[in-house]
Amino acid sequence: MTNAPTERQHARYPVRISCELTIAGETLHAETKNLSTGGAAIYFARPLTVGEVVTVSFFLTQDGIEDPDRATFECAASIRWTKPVGARGHEAGVQFVSPSAEQRALLADFLEQAA
Repeated sequence: MTNAPTERQHARYPVRISCELTIAGETLHAETKNLSTGGAAIYFARPLTVGEVVTVSFFLTQDGIEDPDRATFECAASIRWTKPVGARGHEAGVQFVSPSAEQRALLADFLEQAA
């Protein structure tokens, strides 16, 4: 386990949405704790390894309901830190790896509306 950074390049928003992590063909269901255009803190069931690269898929919502007019945000992400969190299982910080301009715009638009 490593500690989460104290200074962030991107503002974090306390957004709770469902997401999935895909690791070597296995899909894990998760939930965000917070989200930014550069990464997220997520809750999930099993431990992950710092440095591991996963695919994250965020189901962007409007008023708590998945928005059918908004694409799912999907991107490679690197596990930056992880820790156990009792009944929630585990928490990890993920940093997006080279999101496209379209992916960044999709996420920025969602975060602007969610803020």
